[in-house]
Formats: sequence, structure tokens, C-alpha cells
Amino acid sequence: MLCPNCGRDNPTAFGYCAGCQKPLSTVGGAAAMPAMAPLSRPREMSRAGGIFLAIVTLLALLVGTLKPVEPGDSAFMFGEHVGALLVVLGIPALIAWLAAGRRKVRHPNRFALIFCLVSGFLTLVNAASMLNFESPEARFARLMREAAGVQPESHRGFARAQHFDDQVRDQYRKLLKQNHDYTEAVDQMDVSKVKDLNAAPSFASPEAAQEGLEQLHSLYAADAEQEQKIRAIMNDLRRILESSAGSEAERQAMLRGFDATADAEFSRRQETLAAEKAWVDSVDDAHAYATAHRDLMLLVNGQLVIAQAAVRNEFNAKIDLLEEKRKAFLKSQQQLSQSQAESLNKMGLSRKDLRGK
Repeated sequence: MLCPNCGRDNPTAFGYCAGCQKPLSTVGGAAAMPAMAPLSRPREMSRAGGIFLAIVTLLALLVGTLKPVEPGDSAFMFGEHVGALLVVLGIPALIAWLAAGRRKVRHPNRFALIFCLVSGFLTLVNAASMLNFESPEARFARLMREAAGVQPESHRGFARAQHFDDQVRDQYRKLLKQNHDYTEAVDQMDVSKVKDLNAAPSFASPEAAQEGLEQLHSLYAADAEQEQKIRAIMNDLRRILESSAGSEAERQAMLRGFDATADAEFSRRQETLAAEKAWVDSVDDAHAYATAHRDLMLLVNGQLVIAQAAVRNEFNAKIDLLEEKRKAFLKSQQQLSQSQAESLNKMGLSRKDLRGK
């Protein structure tokens, strides 16, 4: 074949010219194929990123599900849990998607990092709110204030701790209600004749003293019954403490603190009740003596006259003892009232709060 470039005759029509080394022929109609760029592999999340993402998600689910919510019907409480899950999972997922999940900025590892940081932080915040770092004194004071309605109920800790708080709060409510019922009952009692028991007419006439004595005994009976009911409530509270959540050391420390406070309180209450009983007995004794010597006691111009010196001296001694017991009771009652006011003040309460609603 003749070379189309230099005209030299070549033995074949294919290949290159033996003279000018130019191609003898080309295949037309087909364009040269361009070089293909290597296909880029889509970005994938690393194994470490996937593991951390799964761990944080599980922790967030656990905290969001177990997080204490305000008590209510099942639908309300379910909604509260859904809201908690949206906070620890929904918000972090949205932030991570905006930053590294959209098509233009898709970066799986960065998505996992942002999600884990935001969700982990929110999960820790919510988990911290579930833990109770209060001292026993602060915890009981809070529960008393909640029982009195002075502050809203706070449901902290896990299920067992919440159950313990609910039990203690219920006992405090019983205590407040009992105090309210007692105060209301005493306020409604007629004790108008008690003040006349030391007057001369009541000693000269047993009939005149009868109503006052009955009122005095009714008042003491109400105080004694109140003491028994409060002691029963406190005994129930102690049994709750014995089965409280926490370690054995925490339980024993709580019981020691409770026993020390309860023993001091009941000691003062018992002293006051004993002083009241001593006063009531001295009143009974003086009136019994006057009744036994009724014929020797005369009422003259509103004054009690006892002609027989021995009887007069014995009666005056009983009146002196009665007055001594009355003052001792009033003093003990005042000390108890002051002690209770100080205890309530430490808990952020007042005597008005103790009366209940």
C-alpha cells in the first residue's frame, strides 16, 4: 500500500510506513474514549462512631424512660416520658442532622460525634436530676414542707427512692392532719368552767365544781389521746426508715438521727403531759378534800371560811401544791411550744403550717 504521507509502497495496508513511520490507515467514526475518573466510595461511619452512637442512644432511652415525672393519669405520664425522650434524643438528632446529615454536608462520623456530645450532655443533666444528694435532715425537711403544701412535690431518684419519699410524705400528712384535727377539737371544746375551779364557790359547793372538773378531764384526755396517736404515726415512720432504700450504713445513720430527734421530742412531750396530769390530780385532790370537809367550809361574802385550823392548814397546803403544779405545767407547755417552733423553723415551716389544711 502506498503511504498517504510520503508515497512509499508498503507491503501491507496496516501498521506504520516503512519510510516516514506515519500510520498507514486509521479507523474512522469512533471518537477516542476519554479517561474515566475513578468512582468515589460513599463515606461510611466508622465502627467506633457506630458503637458510641449506639451506647449514647441506649443511655438516653434508659434515662428518658426512667426519669421521674409528675404523677397523673397514664396518658399524662406517657406524654411526660415522650417529652423527655424528645429532649435527650430528638433535639440532638436534629442538631446533628443540620450540621452533618444533609446531603450537601453529609459526614457520618461528624454526625455521630455531634449527636453523642449533645445527647450525652442532656442525658447527664437529666440523670443528675434523678439522683438525690440531700442529707437526711434536708430530705426530711423537704418532705415535711411538701406534705404541708408549702412547696410542690419533688419526685427525685429511682423508683425505690421515690416510693420511700412517698411513704414518708404520707406519714407527715397523717401527722399534720392529726394535729389539725386535735387543734380543731380543742378549739371547739367548752372549757369555760375550768377557770372557776380555783374560786371559792367551787370548793364550797361540789355541784358548782362538777362541770369544771369534767371539762378539765376532757381536756387532759384529748391531750393524752393526741400523744398516743402521734407516737403511733412516728412508730410507723420508723418502720419505713428501717426498710428504706440505700446501704446499711445509710439506713443506720438515718435511724440514729431519727431516734435522737424523736426521743428528745417525745421526752419533752411526755414531761408536759406528766406535768398536766400532776396539775389535774392536784385539782382533784383539793376538791376531794373540800368535799370531804364540806361541813367545815362556809362561803361568806364570796370568801371561803374554814373555822378549824387543822383543816384550814391542810387545805391551804393543797391549794399551794395545786398552784405549784399549775405553774410547772404552764412552764413545761411553754418550753415544748418553743422547742417545736425552733424545730419547725429549721425545716422552713411555721406553727400555722403544722396545723394542716
